[in-house]
Amino acid sequence: MVSFEQIKQFAELHPNQARIIEHEVAIVDLESGAKVFDITKAAATYIVESKEGMFAVVASAVGHLKWRQLGRALGLHQIHLASPEMVKERTGYDVGTVGPLFLNGVRMFFDNRLLEHDMVYCGTEDTRHTLAIAPKLIIDSNDIVGYFNSDDYLK
Repeated sequence: MVSFEQIKQFAELHPNQARIIEHEVAIVDLESGAKVFDITKAAATYIVESKEGMFAVVASAVGHLKWRQLGRALGLHQIHLASPEMVKERTGYDVGTVGPLFLNGVRMFFDNRLLEHDMVYCGTEDTRHTLAIAPKLIIDSNDIVGYFNSDDYLK
């Protein structure tokens, strides 16, 4: 299971590409995140299920994704968000705290739009800590199976 301590240690091993931000505000959505960081640089990690299996989708958090169209573009059929129980079971994260690290072998699709930023802000499993991380480090630390541009799939 993922733990905040693992993520903290990961950030310490990559001091030029990742850091932990501690904050008093518990971040549970974009509104609370806006009190701590620039939400245009927020990266959401969604855990989805499809006929082809379970995947992580790391995307810009500034809009709602059109899941059906994105699924078609990624070659996934019957894509839907995984249940909170399945997310916890497969990743160790609770929904709303999922970050892009230590996803227990869950393959990932990555939003190229995030590469426009030096750092993006992500979940850490702890609502009072945020991970600031270079998007390239997310790519280098995961099994990326495909890329997309979220501009094409935002509502």
